[in-house]
Amino acid sequence: MGEPHVISALRDKRAELSGLIRDLEKRIGQHRADLQHLDATLRIFDPECQPASIRPRQQRTRNEWFEHGECVRLVCDILRDAPAPMATTDIALRLIESKGISAGDERSRALVQKTVLGSLNRAGGTVERMVVDGLVCWRVAA
Repeated sequence: MGEPHVISALRDKRAELSGLIRDLEKRIGQHRADLQHLDATLRIFDPECQPASIRPRQQRTRNEWFEHGECVRLVCDILRDAPAPMATTDIALRLIESKGISAGDERSRALVQKTVLGSLNRAGGTVERMVVDGLVCWRVAA
């Protein structure tokens, strides 16, 4: 027979996961009931409404590095102080330094860079995208 401490740890992990699944299934059941009530209410106000035709909205999870709106503010601060337009990778590296983010592996750096790029694209008229020597760069809009 196997090691008792290994078996005990595996049993504990299984109990934890099965409890988590049971809790999630309860929550799914409650969300489905809420959705049915909402659909019925929609039909009261608009009898021709087809609730199933309403596309689900994707739920996004927040990263642990930035509060809401913080990344775009920091990016704009970095670009304001920059003497020349900056590439996304350079902005991300400056942000990692200034926030003290432990992005030692390539995956973490890539995720921060992706977050920075998303913030730049959502910044609207605040920043300008330009190509410098074949490289996409950013600067504060004039």
